[in-house]
Amino acid sequence: MSLSTSPGLTAAFGAFAAGFSDAPAAALAVAKMGIIDGLGVMLAARHEPVVQSARAVLMEGMMPGQGASVLLSNERARAIDAAFINATATHAFAMDDVASGCHPSAMLMPALIAQGQVQGASGAEVLRAYVVGYELLAELAAREPDPLHSTGWHPSGQLGPVAVAGAVCNLMRLPADISTMAIGIAASMTGGLFANFGTQTKPLHAGRISSSGLLAARLAQQGVNASRDALEREAGLLRTISPNKRADISGSFTRSATDLRILTNGLCIKKYPVCYSLHRIADAAIDIAGLPGFDATQVRQIDIALGKTQAWMADKHEPHSAQEAKYCVEFAVAAGLVARAAGFAQLEPDFIEQPLVRQLLKAARISVRDDVSPDDTAFCSADRVVVHLHDGRVFDSGEVPFARGHARLPLSEAELKVKFLDCVASSGRDDGAVLFARLQGFESLVSVALL
Repeated sequence: MSLSTSPGLTAAFGAFAAGFSDAPAAALAVAKMGIIDGLGVMLAARHEPVVQSARAVLMEGMMPGQGASVLLSNERARAIDAAFINATATHAFAMDDVASGCHPSAMLMPALIAQGQVQGASGAEVLRAYVVGYELLAELAAREPDPLHSTGWHPSGQLGPVAVAGAVCNLMRLPADISTMAIGIAASMTGGLFANFGTQTKPLHAGRISSSGLLAARLAQQGVNASRDALEREAGLLRTISPNKRADISGSFTRSATDLRILTNGLCIKKYPVCYSLHRIADAAIDIAGLPGFDATQVRQIDIALGKTQAWMADKHEPHSAQEAKYCVEFAVAAGLVARAAGFAQLEPDFIEQPLVRQLLKAARISVRDDVSPDDTAFCSADRVVVHLHDGRVFDSGEVPFARGHARLPLSEAELKVKFLDCVASSGRDDGAVLFARLQGFESLVSVALL
């Protein structure tokens, strides 16, 4: 006998995935931005050891010319495996976008393009399916009032498989009953430990999420069944992962083309390849470094104030590798003060180990705030950096509520293009401008296999 207090939620997700067919142009534009940005950061990481390891394992025994594209190359793999490899690469530099406390494009884009390539889906169909996945992700996140990170699990890994499964079901045009089964299957494919943040395993979270969602849809298509209330029953996904068992499991779910969360919440595009919890303090440090009279060599003390959960997520305090530096509060500020940047160049060993950077790491003092941002429960309302020099002068960033690239402080089209071109160039490819121009017409692609 079902213990569900909302017997329709899982089924409502399935019905939405099956029935959504008409996204407004503005919603599709956000989806396209996420896909283009995701492809750029995917290419940037194509030579990373973890990506090549995933590629070696998952492509073993593959025959040439079959399946979906791997890293936008001529190599092919099964769609499920291509999604894993490509999602791993998209998340490898921690430079992929953020919404609802998760990484929507790193999860959705690889699965949708892989499935889209093998079934011959159009660019417009992929964008529509992305909107579906985003809405399901946002709905799941909105039902949890407490920071999911506090459980020790990766929120993307907890919520992402369901969102990806719904998106793929929409792309495959699976009926509502089968889509409901896919949602239920995906609810059992959650995971991803916070303990592995700052290691090569974290990007594998995105790989598993993307491939699991695609796998769930494929299994449901083959007749595998699941609980019809896997999301909302007392022992279902939402209450099981809820830190204080306060997740809202009441009611059902509806969403029309006029009230889409992708339009109200948008995407937060990352400027820097570090944990998103550090972007506001990186911006604050960069702003301070540009003030008249500032001299990083004269710093006596750095006071850094940020949210409790943000500091908990970035728990590496003496980084000696790029993976550790990405999750270090002190390093994000030191990089900003020394280089007025927090990019790929600052993650090189020579920069991490330079004496001035090490000196600033020791000069940092961290305090945490308990208040919560209305935009994301993992963040406090604003971060702040105050730098004290030996001569007594003080440089104060003031309150920083949004990182550059946040949906409320978006990057310009020119800045988005610069990021994409830098990512592609860093991968060793010289066709960034051509690829970017082609992706601008993504919605007009007759088939994403043309990518």
